[in-house]
Amino acid sequence: MDINQIIDNINQPLNPPIQIPKQKINYVPLLSISGITLLSFGGLILLKSKNTSSLNTSPNTNQTPQNDIKPTQVPKSIQHYLLTSQQFFTKAIETTDQNQKIDYVNKSILAASDAIKEFPNDYRGYHQRGRIYQSLIDSKPELLSQVISDFSSAFKIKPDSPEITRDLASIYAKKGDAQNTIAYLAQTVQLEPTKAQNFYDLAKIQQQAGMLNDALITYNSLLTIVTDPIQKTQIETEKNALEKIVAQNPQAPSSSQKIIISPIEENPKIDSPTIQATDILSDKGLIIAAPEIENKIEVSNQTDSNSLSGNSILPSNQSSITIENTNLSETSQIYVIATKGGKNKNLKIISKTNYSFTVGFDTPIAENVEFKWWIIKASD
Repeated sequence: MDINQIIDNINQPLNPPIQIPKQKINYVPLLSISGITLLSFGGLILLKSKNTSSLNTSPNTNQTPQNDIKPTQVPKSIQHYLLTSQQFFTKAIETTDQNQKIDYVNKSILAASDAIKEFPNDYRGYHQRGRIYQSLIDSKPELLSQVISDFSSAFKIKPDSPEITRDLASIYAKKGDAQNTIAYLAQTVQLEPTKAQNFYDLAKIQQQAGMLNDALITYNSLLTIVTDPIQKTQIETEKNALEKIVAQNPQAPSSSQKIIISPIEENPKIDSPTIQATDILSDKGLIIAAPEIENKIEVSNQTDSNSLSGNSILPSNQSSITIENTNLSETSQIYVIATKGGKNKNLKIISKTNYSFTVGFDTPIAENVEFKWWIIKASD
């Protein structure tokens, strides 16, 4: 075969010619904000609308670097501030270093104050800060007014919280204010009518304040919820003794009139004092006593010298004991009842002045005698 034949064969089409099948491509339209995207098995085809700018594959030198983008600030919740405050307070209790203790306490106070600033209508910020200050009163008694202010602000926002009303009763008892202690305890009883400790504390303070009829009502309510037989016997003994006194003196005072609670501060303190090392009066440094809310409440200045009732012991082989009291007057009546010892013996008031009274027997006995006493003031 010469060269011309070879060339002619090359130029001849293949027989039969190779048919390249025309592939059918299925497109699935996807709507997007910028246009219509057609999805195929071969890839993505973007059909842009007239408002869509052309794709620019070249680097944009004016674009802000990814590392320079600042994250959006997420607002902090009140739980964040309260948890932070509590964590610092816990550290203050645990550390033995006085400088660290003061620093942690101040951070705890500031976190609670931040909660108040950011959430002024949430009672929890005021309550948290009041609890912190309450724990410091032993070494900084001047903080008592700040505690009352914070608890009162919390009460104004949430007056139906038995925790807050009991805290107010506790701090007024610390102050020595029997009237407000009774008022807030009475409100606590109404809000939490199944908690025996509230009733017992209220009855004891009503007794000390000479409100014997009210104390009897409280004891009767208490007996309906106490199940422990030993506690029930103790309460019945207290109640029976009171009933004897009231029976002898039907004019014993009560608080049937409306109890007036101290006015709540209208302009609560948002910023609050921090603790300075130079302000600590205690030789032991800053003392932190976490509030023992469950413990019984006692009015701090209610002692045998100024209370209208009390408990005393006549020592064995001693015929009498004298008790001083500032509530006595010429018309005051005094009642005594032996609660332990002195069986079949006549315990009585031997003498009384405007400043004291003497309790005893005609002759000494060979055992201690525990007794209760009440001062009943004559009605005006």
